[in-house]
Amino acid sequence: GVRAFAGHNARWRAAFSSEGEGQDGESAADASTSESSVQDSAAEGADAAVDAAAEPAADAPSTSDDARAGDADGDVAPGVRFTGDKYESIELKAETPDGEDVKMTAVRPLLPADESLMEKDGWLYDMTEQGHTVHNNPNIRNAHLSDRTKTQMYMMHLRDPKTWDVARLAEQYKIRQQRVMAILALKKLQQQHLNEGKDTFPHLEAAWEEIHGSEDRGSGERHVRIVPELPKFQVVHANTLPEELDAILPKYESPEAKAEKEERVLIRRFRDNLAYNTRETAPSLNRRGRIRRPHARPPGGWGLMVVPMVESNSKKTHARAKREGWRVEADAPYVAYPDGTKREANEDEKVMFARRRSRPFRKIV
Repeated sequence: GVRAFAGHNARWRAAFSSEGEGQDGESAADASTSESSVQDSAAEGADAAVDAAAEPAADAPSTSDDARAGDADGDVAPGVRFTGDKYESIELKAETPDGEDVKMTAVRPLLPADESLMEKDGWLYDMTEQGHTVHNNPNIRNAHLSDRTKTQMYMMHLRDPKTWDVARLAEQYKIRQQRVMAILALKKLQQQHLNEGKDTFPHLEAAWEEIHGSEDRGSGERHVRIVPELPKFQVVHANTLPEELDAILPKYESPEAKAEKEERVLIRRFRDNLAYNTRETAPSLNRRGRIRRPHARPPGGWGLMVVPMVESNSKKTHARAKREGWRVEADAPYVAYPDGTKREANEDEKVMFARRRSRPFRKIV
């Protein structure tokens, strides 16, 4: 495992207490810092990728101070602020190919993260040739993408899903496809919560970025395959021609080519698991457990899934089938009901059988 950051006591103390404030009671990040942060965010709005991704609202970005102007201080001591209470909200819009207008709000903290408070205690073992350490780990940027960047990715995908597919977004933002698929799935869930009127707690996202920092692009993360390789000797005649050697010796495959092949397997596996966990595939299957939270008993009783078996699965039977030209194969599963009727397995039940089927798994180092 990789544990790049650990022991965040210092930054949490600085974030949730009045330590480090000046004599006039102001925070360490003064108004000029906040103003420059707003200017930086406005400058980023002119970036080409941002223009292609989202269209900011015509009005100026609203801040958390505007939304909380009428809130009472309560029992909070004067001079004490909480992380994430100062942020700006930027409205992003997109029109889907079906003509539906989608609006989402991205947040950005007005106070930048303090690099001195980002403790880098722990351990990191880099198995690649990049030589990364705990104090020099650029790959941590991939997990610290800003909320605005994630929202832009989702809007770009909604606007033109064929052009801005998962592979293109991963290339544009220099991250792996698995991370892009996770971001799109979470943003879709956030949009559903917004449509239902649920609170998405934007101040928590602002607090995270204020404490840990945020990035607009990744570092170009990729899957790396590091496996010790030993020479494989082949005894051949001394007068063997080079053309004959190419036919005898196994083809050399570089570690980069092996990593790309394994990455395709990892992407397909992640996509299937994500679709199952988000109920895009097999939505009728019970994922909560049959014992603690079973479904209600249907009228007429439950149906039983019947899995037929072959009469003999021995090696002799398979050898005989091979000689005679037939296959040892059981009938397809079906569902039997108490009234004597039966039906074939539907698509959701086929997904259940596919997930139950054991597949050879090669450990990926």
